[in-house]
Amino acid sequence: MHLPTPLPSSSEDKLNHPSVLVVEDEVTSRHALTWLLAASGYVTAAFASGEEALRAIDENHGPDIALVDVDLPGMSGLELATKLIRGNPKLRVVLLTAAEGERIDRFRKKNAVGYVRKPVDFPELLHMLAERGPHD
Repeated sequence: MHLPTPLPSSSEDKLNHPSVLVVEDEVTSRHALTWLLAASGYVTAAFASGEEALRAIDENHGPDIALVDVDLPGMSGLELATKLIRGNPKLRVVLLTAAEGERIDRFRKKNAVGYVRKPVDFPELLHMLAERGPHD
C-alpha cells in the first residue's frame, strides 16, 4: 500500500487539490502513476487491490477521481468500478487496461467511465483528468 498523503477532507481542499485513487496491482506502474499525479498537483492514494481501496475509502473521505486497472487480483477492476460508482455516482472513474474487448465496451456503455490503454501515455492521461467529465 502506498498512501503519500491523506485524501482531502474539506470542500476547499478538494477544489485546490483534486484527489485521485490509483488501484493498480503492478508495483512499478502504481508508483509511476502516483508519482506523476502527485508531481502534477493531485493528492493521491494508491493500492494494489480493490479490496484495499474499498477499505481505505470506508476509513477516509472518497476521492474525486479513481484510476482503476481492469485486471486486478481478487476483485476485478470492473467490479471495483461498479462499487465505487454505486457508492458515489459523481465519482469520475477511468479504467486502465492493455486489453480490448466486448466486456470493456459493454461496461462503458452502461457506465460513464473514461478509458486509457496501457502502456499509459502520461500526457494523455493528464489531459483527460484535467478535462471536465460528465460528473463534474
